[in-house]
Amino acid sequence: MKQSRLSSLFKPAFLAVVGASEKPGPGLQVIENLQALKFEGEIIPVNPKYEKVLGLKCFPSLTAVKEAGLPVDMVAILLGRNNVLPVVKEAASTGAKAAWAFAAGFGETGAEGKELENKLHNLCMDNNMLFLGPNCVGYLNPNDKIGAYSAPVPKEIKGGNIGMVTQSGYLGLAVANNSRGLGFGLICTTGNEVVVDATDCIDYMLDDERIDVILAFIEQFRRPEKLIEVAWKAKEKGKPIVLIKVGKSAIAQRATITHTGALAGSDDVQDALFEKLGIIRVYDFDEMFETAELFSKLKSKMPKGKKVFALTLSGGVISLIGDLSDSLNINFPPWSKEGKAKLREILPDFSTIANPLDAWGSGRIEKTYLSCLQAAVDQPQADIILVVQDVPGGMSHRQVEQYKVVAKAAVEVAKKTEKPVLMLNNQSSGFNEEIRDIMEAGNVPLLQGTREGLLAVNNLIKYAEFLRKPVPVFTIKRNDSAHKMLPEGDAVLTEFESKKLVAQYGIPVTKEYLCRSKGEALKKAEEFGYPLVMKLISKEIQHKTEAGVVKLNIKNAMEVGEAYDEVIRNAAVYNPKAIVQGVLCYKMIEEPVAEAIVGVFLDPYFGPAVVFGLGGIMVEVIKDRALLIPPIGREEARRAIDSTKGSKLLNGFRGKPKGDIEALIDVIVKVGEMTVDLTGRIDALDINPLLILPEGKGVIAVDALVSIKRNS
Repeated sequence: MKQSRLSSLFKPAFLAVVGASEKPGPGLQVIENLQALKFEGEIIPVNPKYEKVLGLKCFPSLTAVKEAGLPVDMVAILLGRNNVLPVVKEAASTGAKAAWAFAAGFGETGAEGKELENKLHNLCMDNNMLFLGPNCVGYLNPNDKIGAYSAPVPKEIKGGNIGMVTQSGYLGLAVANNSRGLGFGLICTTGNEVVVDATDCIDYMLDDERIDVILAFIEQFRRPEKLIEVAWKAKEKGKPIVLIKVGKSAIAQRATITHTGALAGSDDVQDALFEKLGIIRVYDFDEMFETAELFSKLKSKMPKGKKVFALTLSGGVISLIGDLSDSLNINFPPWSKEGKAKLREILPDFSTIANPLDAWGSGRIEKTYLSCLQAAVDQPQADIILVVQDVPGGMSHRQVEQYKVVAKAAVEVAKKTEKPVLMLNNQSSGFNEEIRDIMEAGNVPLLQGTREGLLAVNNLIKYAEFLRKPVPVFTIKRNDSAHKMLPEGDAVLTEFESKKLVAQYGIPVTKEYLCRSKGEALKKAEEFGYPLVMKLISKEIQHKTEAGVVKLNIKNAMEVGEAYDEVIRNAAVYNPKAIVQGVLCYKMIEEPVAEAIVGVFLDPYFGPAVVFGLGGIMVEVIKDRALLIPPIGREEARRAIDSTKGSKLLNGFRGKPKGDIEALIDVIVKVGEMTVDLTGRIDALDINPLLILPEGKGVIAVDALVSIKRNS
């Protein structure tokens, strides 16, 4: 949806208010809001009961507005549910380009409301009309002095470079009324999203040069493909998207035949997608607002790494931030030899030179603090300068004067460096106004709350790292041989069939043969050599270990015959209706460094995700895994492996040889290519176990299972 179209919704020149009234309620509130914001366009009240509303000429209908020669860009509908469709129909006939409805009672209420909502959607589509809501409070656009908004506009509302979209009207009110002092250029609530959805609003704000950071509160993304599109656009423009995505606890894990499905849920897939797209996921408004404070002030002044130099006036604070930073992506490197020497010239001999630095010294900070801070900025390894100083309201005059020294020093060094300089107030109870004004005038971020502030710093570091990475480019060709192997209908392939399929994508599998008699098994055993693995193959028996139809470490011909008979007997006990296709034979792979799983989980909203984990048959118990969204680059796969606790096993743990990590990366990348190539057909995939051999010897899939969807 182009910005020029959405402008008729968010920047109308002629705004009709249907249901305008002088009685308390939305019909009065919207007009009061527009007047309070000094709306520069034309307010057109519509209500047959009034000749004037708040001094403005009131029209009996939208048709009367048209007959009076007035155009209408947008219609605010402040009537009950049953009046929305007739007004939209009339608005379309008069040439209105956009509408918003406050009324609830649509899809959120059940089948009847959903039917009404569908009719509203179709009516808007047929007339090429934008529609915001229903079941939302509208939007506030302080930058353009517009408030098509059914709640009172906060007295302290100010424009700014932060945009916000929320599917919850109530939380839109909460954001508008925030006491954090953030400047919002646009706050948009989207409600039921009959036409305009959250991703449309994000897209619109990306094209607004006045907006530098976008916040979002989302219950469900209705168009995941649009989210992906706008996220890459956000990277191109260098505008962070900070997201609260709720619904984690409500998403039930779907039933699945694969171990991969038991390892991953919808929320896991979303996290993997957000990470790939550089979307910053936060979990409450405190973290969101502190993150917004950082990005709104720093804009293009991004850190070049994650090394933080911190100054405080308290040893206790050093311990506090140190403990909290341990679990985050924040690194406090030591001072250089030159840096230490410089500090020795500034601070008393008894001062401890460390990072974070207690810069109190002898207490004469008006003479020393600026020099200490400059020394930190001058450290070549410093990426971020963090001033940790409590500046709550209610301080004594003497304290205020003392801490002004810290604030002014932060502002002064920030002007002279491209490194981000931040101040962190450990308390979340607000700031001293004088110090806040100093920081605001110097455009230096002032964070509040130790935990929330450090989380925001961590988000800054991760986003800056994301921006430094080039946008990945993938070329994946259709594998005709693989497509020809797929059945037309829904099917779960046997291990034998699954291995043949994954091998088409260059994934190493065992050299094997499907024996249909004991004699064939004996012949192949001599050909392959011992020790041998034998597995019964049947479409009706997917988890073979549970069924007792897998035999390992078979050492001679006699054991081959015994194993063949035993797996046939066990299959008959486990599932008497199972149709046996044969017994798979291959030479046993001895002494791998580790066992892994690489699989595909299909999320109903966001599509396929590739899952990697260590553990083989114990994978569901250990649940040490990483998720990736295909297609997958090599470095992306490497980071996923490194993120698991089990990665230590691949790096020569306790005298064991290193695993072939490069070969493992190859498989993860190739599974991603396979997933993209078979999009729409592949429902699930397990390569489990994937045996990881010593470095240089590769990996090999000894079991696989592929579930295929009907060719539609």
